[in-house]
Amino acid sequence: MSSASSASSASHASTAFVFPGQGSHRAGALAAWSGHDAFGIVDQISAGLGRDVLTVSEDPTAGDRTADAQPAIMAASLVAWRALIDAGVRADRLAGHSLGEYTAAVASGALSVVDGARVVAARGRAMGAACVERPGTMAAVLKLHVDAVEVLVDGVEGVVIANDNGPGQVVVAGDPAAVEVVRARAREAGGRALPLGVEGAFHSPAMAPAVDAVRAALDGTDVADPGLPVVSGATAREVDRAEPLAEALVAGILSPVRWREVQARLAELGTTTLIEVGPGGVLAGLAKRTVPDLTVHTVATPEDLGPVVDALAQPATARR
Repeated sequence: MSSASSASSASHASTAFVFPGQGSHRAGALAAWSGHDAFGIVDQISAGLGRDVLTVSEDPTAGDRTADAQPAIMAASLVAWRALIDAGVRADRLAGHSLGEYTAAVASGALSVVDGARVVAARGRAMGAACVERPGTMAAVLKLHVDAVEVLVDGVEGVVIANDNGPGQVVVAGDPAAVEVVRARAREAGGRALPLGVEGAFHSPAMAPAVDAVRAALDGTDVADPGLPVVSGATAREVDRAEPLAEALVAGILSPVRWREVQARLAELGTTTLIEVGPGGVLAGLAKRTVPDLTVHTVATPEDLGPVVDALAQPATARR
């Protein structure tokens, strides 16, 4: 049996692919795959975007612009996903952090590559415009449980919890002055609160102007039932039908990302191997802390692919 075939059978019924969100852009992440067969998917992504995604992704400042960062990250993630599929690695369930949920929708078969890129282009433009319309910011609160952060934001108008990423990492979003108040409260409570280099207050009411544009983009798209369940970041529950998936993608614009619960749900569903598919490595780091019993891999570059395929070809007991 080939290494790829062994990987597929050994990991079957226990593997989840997770896809990164905004903040994971790395210039060169997409170009690194240019000599790989999986790179052929880039033409479809560019067709959906209406522009050359490789040019966008090579710009080191693209991560500062929502309209550019989102398609660039999606493209790098989809090429890595295609490479895994071509190598015989299969997942049984999927999840994505914010933007990554749209990548997961493509990987599930619910959206075509072209349609997925088109919807993400609309999402990026709409959210970028919302950032201009209502300026905001975000901060990562470290060393404090989400319950403690809820106390910190209580009574501070203009700030909300945006991401519950894992133990000791909760992100808040809102008006810059309100976020500064929460940062000060976090320090007083024994935590740390680091400002994030983002364009706006994502997963907060500031993104409300983007909702209609994204809904319209999805309404004009053929969304199919996903071939694999997608664990929603808004509900931390799996979605396996077209309409609820489309609703979850729209809801995720305003809803907090319940990533800690998503990881726990993946484990509850029997996942034993989690693979972060795409640039950044952030989700893999979170998984190692949140669900330490899972075997965690990252496939961000062609160099990552072979070792992951080889590791998955081994019996599950040997991977521990």
